[in-house]
Amino acid sequence: MPTEADTRIVIDRLLREAGWDIENKSLVSTEEPSADGRADYLLKNQRTQPLAVVEAKRFSIDPYSAKQQTKAYAVGLAAPFILLSNGREHYFWDYENGDARPVLGFPSQADLERRANLRLHRRGDIANSLRSIPYPSRFRFKGEDVEARPYQVQCLQAADDALIAGRRRMLFEMATGTGKTLTIAMLMKRWFQAAAISRVLFLADRIELAKQAKETFDDYLRDYPTQLLYGGKRSLEGQIVVGTLDTIAGQLGAGGFGHAYFDLVVTDECHRSIYNTHRATLAHFDAIHIGLTATPNPGELRWVSEHERQLVRSTYMFFDCWDSAAQEGRPTFAYALRDGIREGYLADYKIYVAESRLTFEGTIWEDEDIAFSDWGRTAES
Repeated sequence: MPTEADTRIVIDRLLREAGWDIENKSLVSTEEPSADGRADYLLKNQRTQPLAVVEAKRFSIDPYSAKQQTKAYAVGLAAPFILLSNGREHYFWDYENGDARPVLGFPSQADLERRANLRLHRRGDIANSLRSIPYPSRFRFKGEDVEARPYQVQCLQAADDALIAGRRRMLFEMATGTGKTLTIAMLMKRWFQAAAISRVLFLADRIELAKQAKETFDDYLRDYPTQLLYGGKRSLEGQIVVGTLDTIAGQLGAGGFGHAYFDLVVTDECHRSIYNTHRATLAHFDAIHIGLTATPNPGELRWVSEHERQLVRSTYMFFDCWDSAAQEGRPTFAYALRDGIREGYLADYKIYVAESRLTFEGTIWEDEDIAFSDWGRTAES
């Protein structure tokens, strides 16, 4: 029957994978005494100051159940963070900011130190820190004096409210042409200033879009270095890393990006990028996740295929924005095409239905008579 000692074998391996020198007892001590008992592990920074208490439980015990016991150890040892593990399930807990959350692996020493420093630079808790910073009204962008649009400020407010409420996954639906990238840059700057984050990953589905995003960040976020990553291993450090999912997927694990390397992960055009082979890439990161999309909730639109509906539904579910009772998505913030047209930010349009002989008569393909209504089905099969 598996014992706690078996769990510790797994924890030792996970600590090594995260870069910890578990043989150095000045950085990783075991059976550390506190006023309320002994902590299984105590992880320390380079100055041997406490960073995190690790609690090990047998495989059969839910590690989440050890929260309060472990918090007493952490408070007594002045460790700001807690890791709970049974060798199969793991939780990270910043016990002064929200609840313990599931993670796939352990943070490195450098990432724990960085997160501890973030806490020190906040003006109280996250809510007070955010409230101390005014929302932008005017700013310089691309050499011009620009006025923040009302919906951009509303988006920042919605994101702040979600973060204060403890939500770590959000979805922004904004019509094409309304400035999703600039809006997320405004949010990043605000959260940098509030010490809610210190390192960001921005994911695009094509390198051309990644380059455009970097141009926006270089202009608006001049004080926060941005690194464009593509091909090979990373060679530069930046507070903002911009790349494609394919590139980032190849840089995870040993020598690459650890689970806690980023505080915020933004996925552009997330309805196209998030699933298939890339869901595991996103899930690797213990971070706040924000999805950006111009694709609206399909509702009852008759021309939307079931495959497309499932794709959008899955996107809502990943970002914790799916209302299962109503069977519809509820994004954290939405600014639709009709909103932009009504408020004068987008040009109106007219739909012209073009019909051809193919529309009425269908066609013959590889000796098969195919009606026009069957074309989508045939192309997907």
